[in-house]
Amino acid sequence: MRDIFIRLGGLVTLIILLVGGFLFWDHYRNKKLQELSYEEYEVSKLMQAGNYLKARELIKSTSSKEGPFKPLLLSYELYMEVHWEEKIDEGKVLAEILKNLKDRDLFAFYRERYAYYLFKQGKHQEALRELEGVKETDFNYMSAMLLKAQILQKNGKIKEAKEALKKLREQGSETYFANMAQALELMGESK
Repeated sequence: MRDIFIRLGGLVTLIILLVGGFLFWDHYRNKKLQELSYEEYEVSKLMQAGNYLKARELIKSTSSKEGPFKPLLLSYELYMEVHWEEKIDEGKVLAEILKNLKDRDLFAFYRERYAYYLFKQGKHQEALRELEGVKETDFNYMSAMLLKAQILQKNGKIKEAKEALKKLREQGSETYFANMAQALELMGESK
């Protein structure tokens, strides 16, 4: 009988330790997320005030550089490059955002943006590979298809470009994207 109480006591102790450990870990994780959230808020506030130097310093020193806020902080770096003189490696930052992003819609957006960057760098095949990852269900599918058609035209793949533009006109009739597709087709024919 005494043996049963010892085993039962050991089991209860183990359960208490596991539950306590889980609660401690959950508390620690939530505290860290709150700290990261506050750091992100401070960066955002500095950027809104136009204090890009201080915002950049905070981004570099923040612990959220390796947490769930990493893609957001990296996007802040892209924004700051446009409004500040300091240049960054846009391709590296975009690739890092894609590596760390979890949101499907934002992933499609940054994938298209990265493809555009590659296109500007003359890396057309890599850009086309990135654009293949943008699906018809993604909100930016039509703009990605416009970019794809432009890359195909630039590489002399006129038939493929026309097919992409035709599909775009059919799917987005009477929209900005359909009008742009028609304009690209007309420009391609005039060459």
